[in-house]
Amino acid sequence: MHNHLLAILLFVFTGAGFAQVDTVKIGLEAYILLEEGEELDIDSLLKVEPRIALTYDFYKKRYVETDLMYKITDNKGNGFDSLYGTRNMRPILHGVAYRGGANNYYHKLDKRNNHNPIPLDGMHGLCQEGFSKGIYLYRENFEYSPIGDTCNCIDSTLSRLEYEQRDYYDSVHVYDMLKSTFESATMPEVGPVYLHCWNGWHASGFIGAVILKQFCDYSSWDAVNYWDLGTDGANTSPRYQTQRERIKDFESYPEFEISDSLQECLCPPLPENIDSTQLHIEMEHLVVVPEAIPIGFHIVLYNVKFGSGKTSFSNISRNEDIVYLKTALDNDPNLIIEVGGYTDNSGSHAKNVTISKQRAKFVYDHLIESGYSPDRVTYQGYGPAKPIYSNRYKSTREGNRRIEIKIINKTTHSGDKLVDEKGYDKDVKTDAELKTSYLSYFFVHQDDEGMGSTFIIDSLAFASGSFDLPTSGYGYDNLNQLVQYLKDKKGVKANINGYTDSSGIDEKNQALSESRAKAVYDYLIAQGIAPERLIYKGYGSAKPIAPNRYLWGRDINRRIEVAFMRD
Repeated sequence: MHNHLLAILLFVFTGAGFAQVDTVKIGLEAYILLEEGEELDIDSLLKVEPRIALTYDFYKKRYVETDLMYKITDNKGNGFDSLYGTRNMRPILHGVAYRGGANNYYHKLDKRNNHNPIPLDGMHGLCQEGFSKGIYLYRENFEYSPIGDTCNCIDSTLSRLEYEQRDYYDSVHVYDMLKSTFESATMPEVGPVYLHCWNGWHASGFIGAVILKQFCDYSSWDAVNYWDLGTDGANTSPRYQTQRERIKDFESYPEFEISDSLQECLCPPLPENIDSTQLHIEMEHLVVVPEAIPIGFHIVLYNVKFGSGKTSFSNISRNEDIVYLKTALDNDPNLIIEVGGYTDNSGSHAKNVTISKQRAKFVYDHLIESGYSPDRVTYQGYGPAKPIYSNRYKSTREGNRRIEIKIINKTTHSGDKLVDEKGYDKDVKTDAELKTSYLSYFFVHQDDEGMGSTFIIDSLAFASGSFDLPTSGYGYDNLNQLVQYLKDKKGVKANINGYTDSSGIDEKNQALSESRAKAVYDYLIAQGIAPERLIYKGYGSAKPIAPNRYLWGRDINRRIEVAFMRD
């Protein structure tokens, strides 16, 4: 049984009404003042609808929400003081849905076991912040938790927080949580939802990934990558593979679709810098985004499983990872791989090396029999070397009995997707090259020998997500100098090319870069340059000229280039 009821009741007398009472406490710090002779009915109070009208933009600014990994409270509950009872709290949808944990183990004043619902101050803080609902994703100890809180909200209205338990692994409960999120997103009177587990890593990350697939059109792999990033590195247990598969299998509900314009307002971006070591890579990545996998990388075939002491398994031709591997070999004629076999540490080292080599050869033989050249496929046994899970437990030793594919060679791609930001460095310009790449440099040295034909309009900066041209400043001056140059050089034509950095979704970057290029194109025409002398195009985050893993590099990559051509 719950031992609290909406954090109500301080002065409780017999009957439903209160007579000649100065104050009635309705929350930890919330009171209603009564005139002499005035009565208050508890049942009526519980039926009072909250009057929260705080917008997504209010919360986005209040918590300074920069991206999906931004922590409003950290691992020990510190950060935003009013939300101290939460832990690792992060936005999923601005002002609509948040994820995190419950600050129990690290709590300074009310320390208790980690496996508990949110503490009272956390619940009250959410209530005061205008949250309409808190959802606990586990069952343990929920029967001892309050079912909510009533309080005075930060906007001076009456706020009511409902607290409920839902199982993140139950599809019906997942549907209920999506419905609560949808109501918060589409009904102004409904405040945000806080979905939490114990640490704010795994269960809350799962429901966060599902929400992003439902409301932000995340692909399965983007959602899985989000889940991995949100575990703060605690993503290495083999049991978590089940959650990744559940995320990939989730299909959006049409009844919870939101408009593109609302999606644009609510969906935070992923961080600009992503640590690729925290991401989970599977064989499917080599098919879907081969440009994201660098040479030398090892990919575990998680669906290839050997029993203890076994060196083969049935139906290899239908194994999901083997099918992906053969598809990758078919797609890229330059792909060369090594099949590596591994064991746990049970038994003698020499025997383990032999078994691991036999396992690798089993996969190798199937690939050769399938028509792949021995020049493209080799195999090796490594025994118990390089365990990826603990050998202490039977449940985790199984994960060490594995096959890994090492990428020996492959086609070089642009490196502008998903995980390995180091791929950008091979294309960047040196400081000297950058200096000569700007339009201002060209105007001074245009008569020099060896000058190129493509230049950056230096300092032409756009606001984040915007394609509105600046109306003053150094970049604006350079743009007007370009106008004058084209008026003076009647035989010169110009391609206007727009680029973004690597932050955000590729499709949006492509559209934004084209809109910015068109803004320059339209400005030149408005200044009297004939349309037939101009072409514009957007290239998104392609062709970076500076490393995207640094802020200064991303600033440089968000650029407009002008390519001059003569008749």
